[in-house]
Amino acid sequence: MSYPNQPPAPQQPYAQQMPPAPKSGNGLGLAALIIGVVAFVGAFIPFVNFVSGFLAFVGLVLGVIAIFLKGRSKGLAIAGAAISFVAMILSIILAITYTAGFAGAVSEGIKTAQAEASVEADRDVTVLYEVTGASTASSITYATFTDGNSGTEQANDQVLPFTKELTIKAGGAFDYSSFYLLAMNGADDAGDISCKITVDGQVVAEQTSTGAYASASCSASSMDLEDSE
Repeated sequence: MSYPNQPPAPQQPYAQQMPPAPKSGNGLGLAALIIGVVAFVGAFIPFVNFVSGFLAFVGLVLGVIAIFLKGRSKGLAIAGAAISFVAMILSIILAITYTAGFAGAVSEGIKTAQAEASVEADRDVTVLYEVTGASTASSITYATFTDGNSGTEQANDQVLPFTKELTIKAGGAFDYSSFYLLAMNGADDAGDISCKITVDGQVVAEQTSTGAYASASCSASSMDLEDSE
């Protein structure tokens, strides 16, 4: 039995070769570039460069990752990684430089303040105790505390006026001084009796009382001197 000849099957046309798809954008590369630029600017700002160094490191990591992404453009990634790397190095160098300069300025300021305080503490200051009145038998007590040392003196049956001048150091080991003066009339005194304390030409305390056994008390400290300046 014979079969009729079958027509040949139609041949499929060759598939056309499609051109490769163009490379798409690179979001990570763009992010790396933006972060790198921000970090580069911040590297020149004191103290901000501590943060910009970290940002630059992040930008560098993103840039390196973006470079190895397949099918993505490499230009932004390479630029972002390069700028981030430069910004990171600059941030480290300038942070060290600014910190050293700031520490040097603080140290110099402390030394200057200490030198000025030392000169001030070594300065001589005149303290003058004065008692005035008509008494011929007054009792006078004066006390001085300065540089961690104290001294008390007393004069009985004193004819007025009375003055006592002392020279002390300003400041010293203890930056505090106090002064005290007490004057008292005798039993037969009916007039006024006055006390006055003068430190370095400045009257810091004075008082007046009247009558037999009347007392005038004056006291002051270095804090009073500071408040009056």
